[in-house]
Amino acid sequence: RRRCRRRRRRRLGQKLCAGASVFVLGQLVLHRSMTAEGDASSQAATTDRPDHDSAARVTPPAGGEASGSTADLDALYPPEDGGWGDGGGGPWLDAIRDAWTASLGGSGGGGRGGGGSGGRALPPLPRLIHQTWKDAFPPRELFAPRWRASLQRVNPGWSYRLWTDADNLELVRSHYPSFLPLYQAYPSPIQRADAARYLLAHKHGGVYFDLDYECFAPLEPLVAGASLVLSYKEGSDFAKGASNSVFGSAPSHPLWAVVLDVLRNRSRTPLSGHTAVLFSTGPAVLREALRRLLRLRPGEQISAPMLTRLRETLGIAVLDSALLHPVTAERRDLSKASAEGERPLSAVCTHHFVSSWVAHNSSAHADTERRRREGHSHAALEGAGLSVLQENAW
Repeated sequence: RRRCRRRRRRRLGQKLCAGASVFVLGQLVLHRSMTAEGDASSQAATTDRPDHDSAARVTPPAGGEASGSTADLDALYPPEDGGWGDGGGGPWLDAIRDAWTASLGGSGGGGRGGGGSGGRALPPLPRLIHQTWKDAFPPRELFAPRWRASLQRVNPGWSYRLWTDADNLELVRSHYPSFLPLYQAYPSPIQRADAARYLLAHKHGGVYFDLDYECFAPLEPLVAGASLVLSYKEGSDFAKGASNSVFGSAPSHPLWAVVLDVLRNRSRTPLSGHTAVLFSTGPAVLREALRRLLRLRPGEQISAPMLTRLRETLGIAVLDSALLHPVTAERRDLSKASAEGERPLSAVCTHHFVSSWVAHNSSAHADTERRRREGHSHAALEGAGLSVLQENAW
């Protein structure tokens, strides 16, 4: 049975490479709404500064108020009526695209990127995979060697680099000096790792993966024709929405300038627990940057026409969760079955949810599960939360 499953997966990979699969990127605009910070917080050139005027207010996580307001973000990205219903909304996106492609010169990098709607081709994603760890030796006890090997095995011809903390610090010091004081002031290593992955995407482009990812089929069909690829993730609270555990980008994509502004705005968030990390540097930053790029009003949802315009103007595509997040964090036990062929056949990669940056607490996990069973819609945010590790045995 396992041999049969392996043969079926190989056939799926061949279909994906041939472009015959229904999961080709161009067909994957999500026709679903995404809120500011998932279910929870919607309720409660080479410069490191953006030079465009692009788009509400987000509630900080329980356990601590952000030290600053969102006034600076509101000034940079004022909410507007985008006129999204007619399919031609967000006229500022055209201006951002034109400024970006003009800064690149020529056609913007060849014919593999998205065409956009302004004549010049958008730049493609470099065929480059990035991962990070504190040093050059990710512990086998945490990250199975086959996971990292799988990324390179199913993507022949792609370059690969594992960035260390020292590499990341040098990247910030050399190319983003104005961000260096904030980067060094982060109280936890995971916050620096979060920020570094965004800067890697901005400076070098390529596809970033957390170390606990395993891939089964080529990435090529998912990135072809796009300049920035995000993966939607199902789940509860902060787990739901665009993820920062995997994403791809062309160098200097305008979204990263917005991400840097959100990072600056949230840099003084007290480190009160794991949700503060998610809010200050984690996936909540990525989601807020999308909202600011779209100039959404507080409480306004991201819609299908907005996603279509992002694809047309800036080459941004959001993939369905079945491709790169076939298992939710709440059902992470199922990811262990992937080695035995029990994952969905549509999955190109899967996330094993190691979360090496938090102090896992069995009683806290059990309390969260109890709250979910009792019907609490934000169970993960209602308890005490998990402590953030400042260092660990690795």
